Amino acid sequence: MTKYQYEVCTVLYWIQKIFATTMFISLLTWIFGHGGGVGWQDEPQLEFNFHPMFMSFAFIFINGEAITLYRGCRYVAKKRTKAAHGILQFTGFILASFGLKAAFDSHDYAKPPIPNLYSFHSWMGITTFSLFILQFLVGFLTYALPYASLELRKKAMPYHRLGGILILLLTFTSAMLGYSEKAAWAFKCWTVQKEFCPILFFGNVFALSMVCYVITVFLIIIQPEWIRKPLPGEGPLPVNDDYVHED
Repeated sequence: MTKYQYEVCTVLYWIQKIFATTMFISLLTWIFGHGGGVGWQDEPQLEFNFHPMFMSFAFIFINGEAITLYRGCRYVAKKRTKAAHGILQFTGFILASFGLKAAFDSHDYAKPPIPNLYSFHSWMGITTFSLFILQFLVGFLTYALPYASLELRKKAMPYHRLGGILILLLTFTSAMLGYSEKAAWAFKCWTVQKEFCPILFFGNVFALSMVCYVITVFLIIIQPEWIRKPLPGEGPLPVNDDYVHED
C-alpha cells in the first residue's frame, strides 16, 4: 500500500464518520425536534420512533463501522480489532432486537391494533434480521472459537465476505423502503397540506446521509490494495479471518 493509497483510505474513513454524524444529528432532530420524541407501550406512536433510531444505528452505522474497522484501524493489533469487530456486531444485534420490538409494540398496542408484517419493508426487514443472525452465528462459531480447522476457515471466508456485503445491501435497501413509507404515510405536510415542512427536510437529510455513508463504506472495502497487512511481530497470518474487506 503506497502512501497515497493510505491517505485516500484514511480520508474516506473520516468522511464516512462525517456522514454518520450528519445522519444521526438529522435523525435525532427529526424524532425529538419535530416527531414528538419517544414513548413506551402506552404511547405506541411514539414508541415506534425507537424503531428507525435503533435499526439505523445497528444495521447501518454499527455494521458499517464493523466492516471498515480493519482498514481504518490497521495499526491496531489484530486481536483487538477482531474482538472489537465481534463486539460491534453483537451490539448491533441487541439494538436491532429492541428496534424490532418497538415496531411490533407500536402495532400491537395501537387502538385498534395494526396488523404486523404486511408491508414489503417489514418482509425485507425480517429477512435481513434473520440473515444477520445467521451470519453472526456462523462467523462466531468459525472464527471466534478455536474448534474450526484452518482449512475450514479458509473455505468459509469467501462466503463470509459475500454474506457481509449482501447483508449491508439488504439493510440499506430495507432502510430506504422504511423511510419512504414513513415519509409517505406519516409526514402529512407534503401529502395533505402540499407543503415542505421541517420534519420532511430532516428526514430527507437523514436518508441522503445514509446513502452517502453506505457509498463510502463500499468505496473503502472494494479496494484490494487497502487490505490490512500484518503488523511487525504479528507475522504472516495462516488464515486471514478478517471481515468482508480482507483477502
